[in-house]
Amino acid sequence: MARYARLTTVSWSPKKEAEGEAQLAANRRQAAEMIDRAAKDGSDLVCMPEIFAQRHFPFEECEKWAEPIPGPTTDAVGEACRRNHCYAVATTVEARDGRFYNAAALVDRAGEVVGVYHKMRPTRGELEAGITPGSDAPAFETDFGRVGFAICFDMNFPEVAQRLLENGARVVCWPSMYDAGRQLEFWAQEFGFYLVSSWGGHINAIIDMTGMPLVKTGYQYPIASADVNLDRESFHQDKNREQWDAIREKYGASVSLNITHPEGKFTLASELEDVSIEDIIAEFGLETWRDYRRDALDKILAATPEE
Repeated sequence: MARYARLTTVSWSPKKEAEGEAQLAANRRQAAEMIDRAAKDGSDLVCMPEIFAQRHFPFEECEKWAEPIPGPTTDAVGEACRRNHCYAVATTVEARDGRFYNAAALVDRAGEVVGVYHKMRPTRGELEAGITPGSDAPAFETDFGRVGFAICFDMNFPEVAQRLLENGARVVCWPSMYDAGRQLEFWAQEFGFYLVSSWGGHINAIIDMTGMPLVKTGYQYPIASADVNLDRESFHQDKNREQWDAIREKYGASVSLNITHPEGKFTLASELEDVSIEDIIAEFGLETWRDYRRDALDKILAATPEE
């Protein structure tokens, strides 16, 4: 059954206003103001850039300014989420159990923290500054679908995307400090999820599961939104394509079929009120790209001789 959500990205960075604790407070206030502004698009989810909470602070001093989650930054974002009845991303250096993480928290419509992602692949500079790598890329339940995260340098490591795929992410938010260009399109197409980028520069994007950009921010306006159907899955063509005619015969335009021929894949989305994509998968014996990829890799590893 169709399950639409409005995703929003912002191209924004806090302005320098003060020093010390006053600047931390200014960063949080400005973030909440940006969420208020972005949510005027009718957003269900607003993606914010990397470590906005500690912007204008030397990263080598990140331990000094780290904070817990929940904490001041998620509280400020939570107030904005409650005002606007939306989800949003809060990014900060988190202090937890004596360690420090580059963290992204998903905050829900009630202002509560749904889950926290720790950057799995910090840069060498981050490691030298005391950042601990995260151990997994979970996907968190929302009222429109499962949302996961990657952060900045993670984009260079496909194994992070593989974990997001296996954990069932349908939307991946990517707070960053660079724009990544075609890397975003590769991740979305290869791993079959919507990808929302956000950094403090001028160009951010929302990428379709097929790898095609849906919208981008620009030099004139820092906010962009797109409506996406989360009742959608990605598939390898392989034996699945044998069911295309039967699916079209039964459901017609009520099930959208988007074939990306060069990549050997396709997506299916349900526009029906009483039939989900999971129902269609079961009815026609389809195998999702997630399951196909995992099964193929398991068989490859089992057949690989030890050297």
